[in-house]
Amino acid sequence: MATKKVDANDYSRFDKISDADDADCRNCNAAGARLKCSVCKKANYCNRACQTSDWTYHKRICKKPEPPKKPTPKQAPAASSSASTSSTKTTKSTSAAKASAPKTEVIREDEAIENAKGYKNGLPYFHREQTEHEKALIGDIAPKKIEEVEVATPAHDGSAWNTAGTFEQRDFSKWAKERLEELFSSLEVLQSSMTIRTKPVKDIKGDASVCVIRGKKRFLFDFEFTIEWEAVGTLGKGKLKCHDIGNDGDYEIQCVYDKKPSDTVEAQALHAAVMGKTSGLYYTVVQKVQQFNSDFQAL
Repeated sequence: MATKKVDANDYSRFDKISDADDADCRNCNAAGARLKCSVCKKANYCNRACQTSDWTYHKRICKKPEPPKKPTPKQAPAASSSASTSSTKTTKSTSAAKASAPKTEVIREDEAIENAKGYKNGLPYFHREQTEHEKALIGDIAPKKIEEVEVATPAHDGSAWNTAGTFEQRDFSKWAKERLEELFSSLEVLQSSMTIRTKPVKDIKGDASVCVIRGKKRFLFDFEFTIEWEAVGTLGKGKLKCHDIGNDGDYEIQCVYDKKPSDTVEAQALHAAVMGKTSGLYYTVVQKVQQFNSDFQAL
């Protein structure tokens, strides 16, 4: 076959070769586009503005170029293949023999853990012998039966919880009013052939409480009420106004007459029957208050 001679000085053969630097812009088709897409390396642009304007459409087909494929390895001749097969079998048998051979492990004991129980018998760390110092710190933690303990009687007059003997107060006003109404429900006093009768007491005002002050119990009360009385067989009628009826014993009792006999002797006899200090209605009222005080302190 004849070979065509080419003149080395003839440069006309390069006229048909296109210069990549003179490619047209993908957006405006201007010549001399020197910018390329950084992803696909194929699209050319004349400036950044054209590349930005065309990116909306170009991104649909833009993708990285595929890496070059690795060359396919050549197959060895048939003669050499049999030799390689035998060598492969020999290698596999040798490796299998090595794998089946028993392994020898060398274990070196550390003096720092020679007393650890779990290190020698394969148990976890918490299965170990405790030192005497650790046993002393933990102490006896075995479960124990709770014995019944008798609560000691407090040395003071307060509640069991009030071991310090601080101030403590309990209200007994309701009980006190009911007890006074019961004591003064109906009284009848006979004095100097004159009989004085009273009506049930109502509208009792005041309060009563038991207080513990400095470890001692004190019964405190303070009331006021009015007792209506009437002399049987005479025109005598009136009220006993009882004020400051308290635990101190300093009572204030006043007599107010609604009706009084016109006869002087009869009036004096009525006054003695009502306000007599040793006998009469006044004396009876004081005795009833003292009885109330005794009942109150017996609670």
